[in-house]
Amino acid sequence: MSRTRILWLIAAFLALGALLWGATFYWEGLGAGVTGHGWFAYILGGVFTLGLSAGLFALTFYSARHGHDDIDPPAGS
Repeated sequence: MSRTRILWLIAAFLALGALLWGATFYWEGLGAGVTGHGWFAYILGGVFTLGLSAGLFALTFYSARHGHDDIDPPAGS
Protein backbone atom coordinates (compact mmCIF):
# COMPACT_ATOMS: atom_id res chain seq x y z
CA MET A 1 0.00 0.00 0.00
CA SER A 2 1.39 3.38 -0.94
CA ARG A 3 2.18 6.10 1.56
CA THR A 4 -0.42 8.39 -0.03
CA ARG A 5 -3.18 5.81 0.41
CA ILE A 6 -2.23 5.29 4.05
CA LEU A 7 -2.37 9.05 4.67
CA TRP A 8 -5.82 9.23 3.03
CA LEU A 9 -7.08 6.39 5.23
CA ILE A 10 -5.72 8.07 8.35
CA ALA A 11 -7.36 11.35 7.31
CA ALA A 12 -10.68 9.60 6.71
CA PHE A 13 -10.65 7.95 10.14
CA LEU A 14 -9.65 11.24 11.80
CA ALA A 15 -12.59 12.94 10.07
CA LEU A 16 -14.87 10.14 11.29
CA GLY A 17 -13.56 10.59 14.82
CA ALA A 18 -14.12 14.35 14.66
CA LEU A 19 -17.67 13.76 13.51
CA LEU A 20 -18.34 11.37 16.38
CA TRP A 21 -16.82 13.81 18.85
CA GLY A 22 -18.95 16.65 17.50
CA ALA A 23 -22.10 14.53 17.64
CA THR A 24 -21.67 14.11 21.40
CA PHE A 25 -22.20 17.86 21.91
CA TYR A 26 -25.38 17.71 19.85
CA TRP A 27 -26.75 14.76 21.82
CA GLU A 28 -25.79 16.31 25.16
CA GLY A 29 -27.59 19.49 24.12
CA LEU A 30 -30.75 17.45 23.55
CA GLY A 31 -30.43 15.87 26.98
CA ALA A 32 -30.19 12.38 25.51
CA GLY A 33 -27.60 10.04 26.94
CA VAL A 34 -25.92 7.34 24.87
CA THR A 35 -25.01 4.03 26.50
CA GLY A 36 -21.89 2.00 25.77
CA HIS A 37 -23.88 -0.25 23.42
CA GLY A 38 -25.10 2.80 21.55
CA TRP A 39 -21.55 4.11 21.11
CA PHE A 40 -20.35 0.72 19.93
CA ALA A 41 -23.13 0.54 17.33
CA TYR A 42 -22.52 4.14 16.25
CA ILE A 43 -18.76 3.64 15.81
CA LEU A 44 -19.21 0.27 14.10
CA GLY A 45 -21.73 1.77 11.68
CA GLY A 46 -19.36 4.61 10.84
CA VAL A 47 -16.42 2.26 10.25
CA PHE A 48 -18.47 -0.07 8.05
CA THR A 49 -19.88 2.86 6.07
CA LEU A 50 -16.39 4.26 5.53
CA GLY A 51 -15.10 0.82 4.50
CA LEU A 52 -17.99 0.23 2.11
CA SER A 53 -17.50 3.65 0.53
CA ALA A 54 -13.76 3.08 0.08
CA GLY A 55 -14.37 -0.37 -1.40
CA LEU A 56 -16.94 0.85 -3.89
CA PHE A 57 -14.73 3.74 -4.98
CA ALA A 58 -11.82 1.34 -5.42
CA LEU A 59 -13.96 -0.96 -7.58
CA THR A 60 -15.10 1.99 -9.68
CA PHE A 61 -11.54 3.16 -10.31
CA TYR A 62 -10.35 -0.38 -11.00
CA SER A 63 -13.16 -0.92 -13.51
CA ALA A 64 -12.45 2.35 -15.29
CA ARG A 65 -8.69 1.73 -15.50
CA HIS A 66 -9.06 -1.78 -16.92
CA GLY A 67 -11.54 -0.91 -19.64
CA HIS A 68 -14.62 -2.56 -18.14
CA ASP A 69 -16.59 0.66 -18.64
CA ASP A 70 -15.75 1.05 -22.32
CA ILE A 71 -18.57 0.80 -24.82
CA ASP A 72 -18.10 -2.12 -27.16
CA PRO A 73 -18.97 -1.54 -30.84
CA PRO A 74 -22.06 -3.37 -32.05
CA ALA A 75 -21.47 -6.83 -33.47
CA GLY A 76 -21.20 -6.78 -37.25
CA SER A 77 -19.81 -3.29 -37.70
